[in-house]
Amino acid sequence: MQSSGNLIHSGGSRLSVLMFLAWPAIAEQLLLTLVNYVDTAMVGSLGATATAAIAINTSCIWLVNGFLNALSVGYSVQVAYCIGAEEYERTRHVIRQSLLAVVVCGTALLLLYSVLAPFLPQWLGAEPDVLPGARAYIRIITLAFPFQAASAMFSAVLRCMGNTKTPLLLNAMTNLLNVILNFLLIYPTRTVSLFGWSFSMPGAGLGVTGAAIATAVATIATGLLLTKHLFSRRNPYRIYLRENYRPDKTVIQKAAKLGIPVAIERMTISFGQIIMTGVVTSLGTIALAANYVAATAEALCYLPANGVGYAATTLSGQCVGAREYDEAHAYGKVSGAFGFVLSCIMCLFLWIFAPPIASIFSPDPEVIALAARLLRIMSVVEPLFGLAIVLSGALRGAEDTRHPCIVGLACMWGIRVLFSLIVVSVLHMGLEAVWIVMCFDACARCILFSIRFFSKKWQKPLIARYGEKVTADSAFSEPLS
Repeated sequence: MQSSGNLIHSGGSRLSVLMFLAWPAIAEQLLLTLVNYVDTAMVGSLGATATAAIAINTSCIWLVNGFLNALSVGYSVQVAYCIGAEEYERTRHVIRQSLLAVVVCGTALLLLYSVLAPFLPQWLGAEPDVLPGARAYIRIITLAFPFQAASAMFSAVLRCMGNTKTPLLLNAMTNLLNVILNFLLIYPTRTVSLFGWSFSMPGAGLGVTGAAIATAVATIATGLLLTKHLFSRRNPYRIYLRENYRPDKTVIQKAAKLGIPVAIERMTISFGQIIMTGVVTSLGTIALAANYVAATAEALCYLPANGVGYAATTLSGQCVGAREYDEAHAYGKVSGAFGFVLSCIMCLFLWIFAPPIASIFSPDPEVIALAARLLRIMSVVEPLFGLAIVLSGALRGAEDTRHPCIVGLACMWGIRVLFSLIVVSVLHMGLEAVWIVMCFDACARCILFSIRFFSKKWQKPLIARYGEKVTADSAFSEPLS
């Protein structure tokens, strides 16, 4: 593959180009999921109350991650456009603007959540025994938000350059640090036996607070390392501190056009997830813990689709930059088929091993049994959800961020939230009914994204805006500020 990052003109087959981009992204997603598994298992060993203390904050953290994902789409897709159009100085300019956006938005999130953190768990309905741990957890995690912003942004930027290996390697190192710190901070000093040899393992015994510190430190390390890579000689689009970092209205407006629909989608969906957390919390601590365990384990199913979706966004964006819209459609079809097959394999694995996987995260028999039932319910439709993830990634790379926003809002509020409230509050059904509603949500997303992508309607505004082919006067080549 070309060092410039222009993958669509690399000479390889579409599948080989896709796999070149996708496998490190899939490995990264697998690594992140496994580390999340370890976190959940370690905290779960402390009991259902400790698990619930983290679970109650999950929807608020998803809200932040959703906003940061939207921010990263706004700038990283512009990077893909510029590389596809072979405008490499423009690429460096957009990267500098992305760094500016990280500093501003990361600081704003830190200040906002520092004020709200003490109140969020109580607003979400945490039970009295859960509140102390939940408050401590969200307060500490909040401190790492600026670095979480850097991690989300620069991982996406590197992927759109065609560099998926660097985010993988850096996340591997920092998540290993997370696991080590978990061992040292969550548990008290204890005697450990290994291969017949006993030794004293030091520990701080901080429980949920220790898990939060470990996660925050790993997040800070990831953000710093990814930021450092932007200035590295190994980066073909290296930037320098003494260059122009003044806000560029053109880049910011383009980022807003791409990112605002994603932000609306993610944030409104996250508000829906907050309501869903309240619905599940009303079913009791066991239900809340089981829901968190099942949601954590379920990530195993769609992590290949996430990795392929990142690749689809990159390839689609580079094709649009080169004005090769049919090629973007072809890459989307290959990506969708590949993501669907991988999701089927993972879902079969999850169906067979649902009980032992659930038992990793909690010693409570009730939590294990309920979580296993939830996993088997959802695994039936996970391949469709995986396809929806990939196609939405392809559409975002093709500048069609509005349609995924509309679909996300309609399915979250018109199906998941509405019918979950009905089955719990009106019909007085249990958590299994809530997850059946989620299955209908996944099916609807798949159908709507498929109709949009395969109809090629997303190509018409691109042709009207940018024309059919790249010219010397590129539509992406606005004057640099």
